Amino acid sequence: MDSLTPNTLLLTIDDVLRMTGYRSRSSIYRLIKRSQIPLPIMVGGGRVRWRSGDIEHWLLSLPTQSYR
Repeated sequence: MDSLTPNTLLLTIDDVLRMTGYRSRSSIYRLIKRSQIPLPIMVGGGRVRWRSGDIEHWLLSLPTQSYR
């Protein structure tokens, strides 16, 4: 397991908030309910984490805004 890549890092909800720019946990859970953000994984003890690669891929797939 020493060969973990950055894409396999597990993120907390606070990490996801920082990466996405959202300000509240409820915003993230609202996106989950609408299937608009990758689902977290259960790591035990009631804790949830997101795979960093899933969040990065999701962010890169978002449409860009054009100001023409």
